[in-house]
Amino acid sequence: MQSVTWERTWQPYLTRLAATAEERNWADDETFLAAFLRGWPPNSRSRQMAYDRARRLWKAAAWSWPEALAPLRGNGKAAAAPQGVRSFSDAEIEQLRAAIHQSRLTAVDGVAWDCMIVFGLRPKELQALELQHREGVLVAVVSRSKQTSRGSSGARIIPAVPPAGWPADCHRLLDRWRSHGLSPALLSTRSPGQTLTQQLRRLHLPEELTSYGLRHAFALRLGLELGLHVREAAELMGHSPAVHLATYGRRLDGPGLLAKVAGLKAGREVSAQTVKGVEIAN
Repeated sequence: MQSVTWERTWQPYLTRLAATAEERNWADDETFLAAFLRGWPPNSRSRQMAYDRARRLWKAAAWSWPEALAPLRGNGKAAAAPQGVRSFSDAEIEQLRAAIHQSRLTAVDGVAWDCMIVFGLRPKELQALELQHREGVLVAVVSRSKQTSRGSSGARIIPAVPPAGWPADCHRLLDRWRSHGLSPALLSTRSPGQTLTQQLRRLHLPEELTSYGLRHAFALRLGLELGLHVREAAELMGHSPAVHLATYGRRLDGPGLLAKVAGLKAGREVSAQTVKGVEIAN
């Protein structure tokens, strides 16, 4: 395990586990671990990770894990904010591009950001990326696979889906890719997402926006503007339909629900007027 992996994904949980153990003399493992897990919000991703880290430690130590704790792990559905994911709007994307142009960032940095915008990439996927024209369509060939507790994704081909109003060549993205490529520093860093988000902070965009906000915007374009089925959109984004719905369902369903309710209300009003007209006629 690399030191960065330990510091980011293990140490915070095991440090709190040790702190919980020191609080008192616990009657048994189940009581102790339940108190530890309740230190994170119910159904949050952080509680899931705490559960998984502790269970793996117990397994490595050949201790008996209390299976009665399973409901405390939750399903993560409450982790998303009620208003849905925070994505870039089209106006914020244009603000980002203008800020990059006016800053000390280079043409190489602009290529990375535009790839994130039009292909909805995970920041790490920039490190295993090739742009091509296939049958007249600009595509990204992503060769990096991703393995998580929620599933895995392999290599995939993603067609460019830029924001509305962009030219078909996505501001000459392929030519710029061939001329400039990507920054060696970005290609070699362990956390491209952190590097890109730090650039956002220096560009003075809203604090709640991160590099992942461009991936969220891409997902919403696929569903709201192109009308792709959840399964199709999930395949392009490299995750499962279940994850796609859990992450974007509230935003994708919202406009359709509003339109449906408006249509039903209009139909009800027409019916009421028809009945009233009949009554007057009689």
